[in-house]
Amino acid sequence: MMSGARAVAVIVAALVVAWSAAQPTGDAAGQEPPATVQADGAPPALAAVGLTAGFPSYQTVAPMFSVQAGHFGFQAKASWTPAGPFVGVQLRGYPPVPVPVPLYVGVGAGFYGRDLSYHAAVGAHVPLGLNLRLDLEGGVANVPLLGDRTWAPHLSLGLSYAFPVQTASGPGVAGAGANAPLPACQAPAQPDAEALPAAVARTVEEWLLSARATYGSVYTDLEYGYRIASTRLDGAAATVVIEYTGSVREIATGQRHEASGRATGTFAWKGCYWSNTGVSY
Repeated sequence: MMSGARAVAVIVAALVVAWSAAQPTGDAAGQEPPATVQADGAPPALAAVGLTAGFPSYQTVAPMFSVQAGHFGFQAKASWTPAGPFVGVQLRGYPPVPVPVPLYVGVGAGFYGRDLSYHAAVGAHVPLGLNLRLDLEGGVANVPLLGDRTWAPHLSLGLSYAFPVQTASGPGVAGAGANAPLPACQAPAQPDAEALPAAVARTVEEWLLSARATYGSVYTDLEYGYRIASTRLDGAAATVVIEYTGSVREIATGQRHEASGRATGTFAWKGCYWSNTGVSY
């Protein structure tokens, strides 16, 4: 199980590294006061689209759509089976359990042909990147069998693309320079170091929204700071190493967790703007 500090590192490390690319390079940068970012308010919603399949056998490969808003969510999926069309729905609750991946408890029903199934399950979303995640689910299902009803294992495995959806009560962000628009591109140009700050602001907002939407049912009150260790520009690429500190508050206990370490981020020049290409820590 991931410790509280490690969980904070997962959330924080990717956020801080991109923002650091806009800071001065060289030894003088390491002497500057740490930059800080704070985020409060309700987390954004998290929507996801993907494919899922499982057992009982009517759960063939099915496109699915899901939404999570804080501690609540739902999923809908549909496919074709030998018994006819299958449509499944599930209501979810996301408890504030401080574990490495977001957990949920779900109850739902599925319609296929003339039959109806019910199920209860526990699931988890395993992040594989900024947007990609593995969806795992296990529980019990009540299904018709030979004119009677019986209990059977309920298993589901899926792969989804998740993205935050800003709401009216979405995150308040101070210090990140968020909501920076993508610059208009009249014609490709040479790499522009002065364009890094705007690219960094966009990247910070992207990671910050994703982290808060994903872990908003477990942690709140995200804040972090950093110092630049080194910055390197190589033609159309930029690499940044930073030293960061960050903290979040655990919703269930109110305890504040802290983490610190070093992180590296990379950017690529796309002709008119810088784009973040990777984060490691």
